Amino acid sequence: MLNISEQLIKDLIDQGVDTYFGVQGGACAKLIENVIKFKGNFIPVLNEQSAGYYAHGYHLATNKTAGLIFTTGPGLTNGVSGIAACYYDRVPLVTLVGQVNSKIHLAKSTNTRMVGFQEVPHLEICKSISDFRLKIDSEKKYFNSRKKFLSSLNTKVQVIEILDDVQRKILEKKPLKFKKFKKNKLNRNISANKSHQNLIKKSKKPIIIIGAGFARNEENVSIIKKIIDTNIPIAITWGGQKFQKYISKSSSYLGIMGTHNPGTANEFINKSDLVIALGCSLLQHQIGKKHNDFAPKSKIIFVNDDLNETKRAKLQFGNRLLPIYLDANKFAKDYLLKVKKKIETNFIEKNTKSNPVNFLKSIFEKISKNSLIFSDAGATLSWTYQAANCLKNCPPIFTAFNLHSMGYANCASVGAAIANKKNIYCIIGDGSIPMNSQELAWLKKYSVKIIILDNRGYGIIRQTQREFYKSKFYGSDFINKKTSLPSFSLEKLLSSYEIENRRIEKTLNKKNLKWILSSKNTKALIYNVKYSDEVIF
Repeated sequence: MLNISEQLIKDLIDQGVDTYFGVQGGACAKLIENVIKFKGNFIPVLNEQSAGYYAHGYHLATNKTAGLIFTTGPGLTNGVSGIAACYYDRVPLVTLVGQVNSKIHLAKSTNTRMVGFQEVPHLEICKSISDFRLKIDSEKKYFNSRKKFLSSLNTKVQVIEILDDVQRKILEKKPLKFKKFKKNKLNRNISANKSHQNLIKKSKKPIIIIGAGFARNEENVSIIKKIIDTNIPIAITWGGQKFQKYISKSSSYLGIMGTHNPGTANEFINKSDLVIALGCSLLQHQIGKKHNDFAPKSKIIFVNDDLNETKRAKLQFGNRLLPIYLDANKFAKDYLLKVKKKIETNFIEKNTKSNPVNFLKSIFEKISKNSLIFSDAGATLSWTYQAANCLKNCPPIFTAFNLHSMGYANCASVGAAIANKKNIYCIIGDGSIPMNSQELAWLKKYSVKIIILDNRGYGIIRQTQREFYKSKFYGSDFINKKTSLPSFSLEKLLSSYEIENRRIEKTLNKKNLKWILSSKNTKALIYNVKYSDEVIF
């Protein structure tokens, strides 16, 4: 007979969750041992925060759910940012965290802060950044929740706490075998009608925006291809990039929209008379701070299978928004594909005076289509997307967009590289590298191309300080004597992990471009961004 932790891990691996990221610890050692026992993969990252970012990148590269394994106390609290990144980006995740033995798990019952070593309320801490939480303190507790827990692995962020002694408890009964769960079907509540179809037919400048909610159903690629046949201009959000390869060659494709990447898509949206938002939330990073400035002359057909998101959008956009609580794929099939328009759009390459954008553009236009790009936060992210919008066929770019986490890209790049044979590019700033520099040890193992934009500190923060705070650069650069950041050498840091690197002072010549693109080993290009360079929105 199996013990409870063996059954838990076996159930997870049987359902396809076979890859786990984490840091070894006393209260989770048995869980990790069982992953190996049942032929799963455990990747020991060097900081728990990194683990969630690894899992995020792993899912974006494979569409599979990954797991995290943490020990008590700081194991979980260190990992909170990574869990939150997955939660806010709707990346499914299962987090397993050990807890102290039953006999000393007494903090709550004694109304004290801690009894057992590193005893903290893991589930309470994760309440606002997870969809489902389960405390396994007995065999009965696990099996009563087993079906609900396992059936949500492909859609939810889950945190499972299991007491140390309970992990080793032998099962009293042999559990029933489960067939592998299929992905949950999305809600099919119909609230659309032919009036919406007529509105689309009558509009003169409609635009379709495809977001992450549409991209969840990859089996509906055929619908995406048929949407192109409507000839309605198409823009995508960062989450909709999974379908970019199917629409990028179409003359109707306008590129990636959003406040971080000005370009043709944003320009067309502002001139449109109807926005058809399919599975996207239209949050601040997509539309800006002022809702009335987004597509100001347009009605918005908002199709989303999340009822709370639909209510929120109606509250913010008011009467301009026509909410449709429905699976976006079904709406497209029933109401959109029957429409045919004659709207001509030509992809306009954006000329830019921004040196970082031109530098990244020179790389992106040469990399293979079989590539994935992971970008970090701040100015780096904006420049990355702006460079992508200068090109017709730039590979997809992924980030922890909703949480905007520094130190994300190098971790997510490894998560993707572990699972995927594609060419992986990591675009990161000099301010983000120290956040998870320890993971460079893993980057060395995989062929990841690292592009570091060095603007000597936190460039996007300095831009804010210039604009709003009279150029008082406290804690954002290496110059202010009272509050300067501690200086460090990127070259020495990379070299200490045996990563070859080169610094580019002005322009990227063919020799350096070939050096970074053709290598089968991990290499890093460091680009000197002018201290005064800002993001041009």
